[in-house]
Amino acid sequence: MSEMSTKYEVAQSTRIDVKHEVAQRLIEAMEQGNTPWQKPWGATAMRPTNPTTNNVYKGINRILLSMSGYSSNLFLTYQQAAEKGWQVKKGEKGTMIVKVVEWSRDGSGKGGSGQDTGSASPGGDAGAGQRSADRDQNKSFALKRYFVFNAEQIEGFPMPESQPDKAFETVEKAEGVVEALKEKTGLMVIHGGDKAVYVPSLHEIRLPPRKSFLTEYDYFSTNLHECCHATLHEKCLNRSDAIGKRWGDAAYALEELRAEIGSAILCAETGVSARVSPEHVARHTEHHAAYLRSWIKAIQNDPMAIFSAAKDADRIAEYLLGLERERSAMAPHREWVEDYQRGDTVQGKESLR
Repeated sequence: MSEMSTKYEVAQSTRIDVKHEVAQRLIEAMEQGNTPWQKPWGATAMRPTNPTTNNVYKGINRILLSMSGYSSNLFLTYQQAAEKGWQVKKGEKGTMIVKVVEWSRDGSGKGGSGQDTGSASPGGDAGAGQRSADRDQNKSFALKRYFVFNAEQIEGFPMPESQPDKAFETVEKAEGVVEALKEKTGLMVIHGGDKAVYVPSLHEIRLPPRKSFLTEYDYFSTNLHECCHATLHEKCLNRSDAIGKRWGDAAYALEELRAEIGSAILCAETGVSARVSPEHVARHTEHHAAYLRSWIKAIQNDPMAIFSAAKDADRIAEYLLGLERERSAMAPHREWVEDYQRGDTVQGKESLR
């Protein structure tokens, strides 16, 4: 076997090891009820950020860092800390994240050393490009481990002051996400009955009465979960190929996982998660138990499924947050736009007489 062939196989082996390691971590966390969508009271857990770049870690890295257990959501590499004059405390261990790197079959590809260079991209999406072969026959892609440290592990790091919870703004922004989707795509949200469901054929969300939810978080996490499903519609992200054929299949399990992760991201971004306490653990554990086995089975069968689900959840959440930002930007102009449209309607009717 040639040296070139051996190096190529090492790259392939590394890729497989990393994806299975990540999958196993997620499965263990799910079994212990330790994922951010099972423990939603970590207000900033789903917004892990690199303080030296202000970029939010996304995709699978968002989930890996959200499970680290630190109070702070700030993570950076050893080198980035050193460049700022800060020092990682003796004996501290980093938290693993992953990144897609390019490997050359001759061993000269980017990231081929397997060492942490401190250049891990916070926005890097580990699920974006694991492909067996590149367009160039001499290149392939692999997942590579990097390690980052939490702000609490770093001496000299200037910890930011905690921000007070602004209850009204929290509710307003979460409501804004739902209202923006309704206004932009014609989605209907109907309250009544005892089930929460999205009906694709009608582009309609059905929820129990609002007063039947025990907490504000319960209501919005459920509503936003269904909003994530609603992005299946052609008027939204047109994710028509995302679901399978029948209840309980792997495609259905992964669509539920996308919606759970997407809802957790949206609750964190709108501030709703900040208003949940750990006392809700029993109810949330019970709520997720019905899905847990199908999620774990789907990931065991295809370890890359969790990478795909995390990437898709990011895309769904960003789409919905983008609609809310657009709606908020238009708010000051909403009244005169409506007046203008009404004027056009009246003028049009008069011209037909």
